[in-house]
Amino acid sequence: MNLVNRGFIFVKARPAFIEWAKQIDPDLLIDEQAEGSVYLIEEEFWDDELIVKNYAKKIARYEFGSITEEEELWLKWTTTEDFEALFSLEIGCTCLDLRKEPLQKEAI
Repeated sequence: MNLVNRGFIFVKARPAFIEWAKQIDPDLLIDEQAEGSVYLIEEEFWDDELIVKNYAKKIARYEFGSITEEEELWLKWTTTEDFEALFSLEIGCTCLDLRKEPLQKEAI
């Protein structure tokens, strides 16, 4: 087991995002129990609100883009409160790698 030099933001869809996603694709299998996403961030940080503010646009681009690449269909939001109405967030600073194989990275 290895300690990875990253913190994380764990993101899950809230009902407003789920309703929007189902309007885009009615056959989409998404609900509040659906798997979330983990975004690795810097290991040390002191202000959770600042972390959310710094990464919300990147996270939203990925989450919306996973539903549709047509940006004009994406939900509009301007504040971190709007963002947090769409996604539930958990933030932490400890990441442990339980595997022996080295981590692999792929640009997306």
